[in-house]
Amino acid sequence: METVTVTVSSRGYIVLPAVLRRELEIKPGAKMLLSLDKDRLILKTVNSFTEKLAGLTQRTIARTREDVETYINTERADR
Repeated sequence: METVTVTVSSRGYIVLPAVLRRELEIKPGAKMLLSLDKDRLILKTVNSFTEKLAGLTQRTIARTREDVETYINTERADR
């Protein structure tokens, strides 16, 4: 991908271009890690625990992330 220019708002916000969000499958509310390496900012996606759990439990307790969250919330309520 070519380099794109983004603008930093007065509150420090930047907007990730849509093409990058689509390519990296970044959804609203996604967690990101930001680190500094000399004079570079590095932004990395963080995989959701419930998304990982959904993949691991696909044939046992849930098929989707929402199903996993429902299962976890039900288990928490029972305790």
